[in-house]
Amino acid sequence: MTAQPLPILGGMSAEEFLQDYWQKKPLLIRNACPEAGSLMEAEELAGLSLDDTIESRIILERSPIDWELKLGPFDNKLYKNLPPTHWTLLVQAVDHHVPAVSNLLEAFPFIPSWRIDDIMASFATKDGSVGPHFDYYDVFLIQADGQRRWQLGQRCDDQTPLLPNLGIRVLKDFQAIEEWIVNPGDVLYLPPGIAHYGVALNNCMTYSVGFRAPSEHEILSDFVHHSSLHQNQDKRYSDPDLLLQENPGWISPQAVDRVQEILQNMVSDRSQIEIWMAGYLSQTKYEPQPEPPEEDYSGNDVLDLLAENYSLHREESSRLVYIADNQNHPEIFFINGEQLEILPITEPLVLFLCQHRYYDPAQLSIYCRSPDSLALLTRLLNMGVIYFEEDQFQN
Repeated sequence: MTAQPLPILGGMSAEEFLQDYWQKKPLLIRNACPEAGSLMEAEELAGLSLDDTIESRIILERSPIDWELKLGPFDNKLYKNLPPTHWTLLVQAVDHHVPAVSNLLEAFPFIPSWRIDDIMASFATKDGSVGPHFDYYDVFLIQADGQRRWQLGQRCDDQTPLLPNLGIRVLKDFQAIEEWIVNPGDVLYLPPGIAHYGVALNNCMTYSVGFRAPSEHEILSDFVHHSSLHQNQDKRYSDPDLLLQENPGWISPQAVDRVQEILQNMVSDRSQIEIWMAGYLSQTKYEPQPEPPEEDYSGNDVLDLLAENYSLHREESSRLVYIADNQNHPEIFFINGEQLEILPITEPLVLFLCQHRYYDPAQLSIYCRSPDSLALLTRLLNMGVIYFEEDQFQN
């Protein structure tokens, strides 16, 4: 990637951002995303919170030490009974349900796509907040509507005290160091562990682009599970050099060495780590999997629709990753946790599909001059991983 200025970074290059800010220090970018205000209305967000398949919650502040958490799905009656101020609605994975919000992710090509978690949307009434807190992951906070005062504080970790007996994580001691008023279109980047406290100055909407940061426990647990499924089940502990022990209850250093060797062998196979990572990191965040179309497409159907310039979009919850050789030629393609066999001639198509979420039919037509690439695209369409939109493509 060249050192070109990126709008989401206020004209800064990706290289400069990654070197100076990523996981190091906060950054406020004024008017970096002016289109955010037109993506969805607060009423649409509230409508998503009525769906029992969508994760949502409402946080009410009664005092700086008294907070109430309500878990969705909600109903219209609850909204009618909420107070006029001091509450926030949060809805997870809005990008999975609103294509226009999903397209925000196109602004972050400088972060590996497998690191992206989801986009949470929050609507806050005047003085609404979720309290001073910190996250274990990076986040870009995109102000869509209204204004919010953000205060940034100290660095925190898992030893930082929280207020007790609350359903949410609120810092016991927040020490404000700097403060900003953010307006529609402004973007605030926060690295992990930075205490922050946002309070709505009026009714406002914010998108939080969060990034995955699996814990070491999660990594170890899932990798061990993966390894247990792929190891030779009949291969067992052995000790042909066993020596007579003075006490049979003793676990000797030689026995510990042997078990350590078994465990080290499990994690020494780099190819297995790659396969596990691709499967684990491409899993969808929520079930169910993408729905296939009512009728399968044929290759000719696909070519006809591409020729008619119909837009294509990646299904919003789907994750596409690949493992490549040292020349970055894709060798193994994973979609939503499942491995998909690919041929070398489909390499340009795979790279294009992984790089974008919204696809130019003219570009896809070029790739589909190869029958194998056409077959792969048709397969993905019939899996529901990619779909044709009703409108024609517009740059």
